[in-house]
Amino acid sequence: MKKIVFILISGVLFFIHIPAARGITLGYAEFPPYEYRENGTPAGIQVEIVKILCQRAGIPLELVYLPFKRAYMEAKNGSIDGLFNFYKTEERLAAFDYTDPLIENPLVFFVKKESQLTYTRLEDLKGLKVGVMQGYTYGREFDQSAMFTKEASTFHASAFHKLVRGRIHIYPCDKLVGIHVARQNELMIHLKILPVPLMVMEGYIGFTKGRHPAVIGKINAELKRMKQKNEIQILIDRYLNKP
Repeated sequence: MKKIVFILISGVLFFIHIPAARGITLGYAEFPPYEYRENGTPAGIQVEIVKILCQRAGIPLELVYLPFKRAYMEAKNGSIDGLFNFYKTEERLAAFDYTDPLIENPLVFFVKKESQLTYTRLEDLKGLKVGVMQGYTYGREFDQSAMFTKEASTFHASAFHKLVRGRIHIYPCDKLVGIHVARQNELMIHLKILPVPLMVMEGYIGFTKGRHPAVIGKINAELKRMKQKNEIQILIDRYLNKP
C-alpha cells in the first residue's frame, strides 16, 4: 500500500510515492481479563495496551482470535506476525523475538477471608491441601514438592468453590485472572489474597524470529513512555476498582 505526497518546489508541483506503514497481525487467545472476545470484539487489559502501543507507534494493527496453540504455531511459522500474552522461555527464544515486558503476571495465593495462613516460602505450605489447575506448572520446586497435598481442578471456578467450602486450604492463581473468576462466581467477598506471590511472570508480545526488529523498536519506545506515565498500572487499577 502506498500514499502520494505532494511537494511544491519553486512553483512546480511534484508528487512522490511513499510506502505506508506496514501493518501487523497479532494473535490473542481466551485469557480474561487480559485478552478475550466481547460480542465478537477484542477486549481486555492487554488488548487495550497493545492497541494503544501500536496506535502511538503508527503501526496498523489487526487482531485475530485463535486458540493459543494455533496462534503459537502460526506466529512461529510466520503466518501471522506474533501473539500475546506470551511468556519468555529458553526454548521459545529460538523461534521468537520479544518486546520488552508489557505487564507483570503475579501468581498469588487465594485463601478464605477468615484464614490465618501466611506465605513467605514453600515450607509454609507444609501439611496443607493446595489447589492446582490440571496441566499447569507452578515451578519445578512446587511441582515436585511432597510437603503438601495437591488437589487438581479443571477450571479456576471449581477450585474457588472448593476453597470457599473448605475442601482445600489455599489456591495459587494469576492475580487478575483469580479476581475475575471469583467475581464472576460471586465468591470474592469470601476470599482474600496473601501479599507474597509464589512467583511473578512477565507477559510480552512475541514476534516471528528475525522479521520485525523495527516494529519491536517502535513498540518498546512507546511502552517505555507508557510506563513512565504509569498508564499501564492505571489500566490495571481501573479494572481492579470495578464494582
